[in-house]
Amino acid sequence: MMIRKPPKIAAIGVDRGGTWTRVTAVDCGLRAIKTSRFRTVQLRTLPVKLTALLSRWPGGAAAPLVIATRGAFSRGWKKPFLLKILSGKLNLLDVISDAEAAHRAAFGGKPGMLLIAGTGAVVFRGKPGAFVKTGGHNPPSGDPGSGRWLGRQYLKLLGRLGEAGRMGHGRSAAYAARLLARACGGHKACGIIAAAAMHELAALVRTAAAGGGGPVKIALAGGLMGNIFFREGFKKAARRALPGRKLVFTAPAIPAETATARFALERTV
Repeated sequence: MMIRKPPKIAAIGVDRGGTWTRVTAVDCGLRAIKTSRFRTVQLRTLPVKLTALLSRWPGGAAAPLVIATRGAFSRGWKKPFLLKILSGKLNLLDVISDAEAAHRAAFGGKPGMLLIAGTGAVVFRGKPGAFVKTGGHNPPSGDPGSGRWLGRQYLKLLGRLGEAGRMGHGRSAAYAARLLARACGGHKACGIIAAAAMHELAALVRTAAAGGGGPVKIALAGGLMGNIFFREGFKKAARRALPGRKLVFTAPAIPAETATARFALERTV
């Protein structure tokens, strides 16, 4: 009887978001064969965690690797730091932004508009290498309409806003889920805050779409868009914000970490 060999890892992608870091290995047919998820750690400790994880995967240390991380462009030290410290340990080919990873997951490298509403909130128009960015400035109170903004608003409602300053971005953003659950259950104050967040994101899309005409196709990504109550409310707010424009909403076809792994494989061709 012939024994089938396990599929070989052809490439690995990492998506380091504000709250979670997700890792996927694909085979040569671009099928996910290994996955992992862990709480996002400080970037300076990421190499140790990644090296330990991928060394346990057969062929993981040698497989072509691309890391997508928040702040890859705005903080120029991140890419050279990762390339240097992982040299000789992992086969790191490139470091890209988490926004580019999400955009590739939605449009496969082609032009399109992407709204990311997770820990932060930002819109990207265009294609990788030629993005036009709207929002995503990460002020102390959080991007308006984002998970961190919602979380801070919820803490304020509870009289605990002072605690937010001691929390990381991911921890404060986690309170958004509690606010949305209460808003969905009919809590008036939470409902008002949730509606304000939807309005802020709709205004962000309106600004990004300004100057054009015709239909607007928008890919929705990020943790907030995984909440059906919030997502559907946002869609209504966006249609009100862009009267006369046809809005077509879509979701990324594959996870961002899988898109990043595919990009790593493309880099080797």
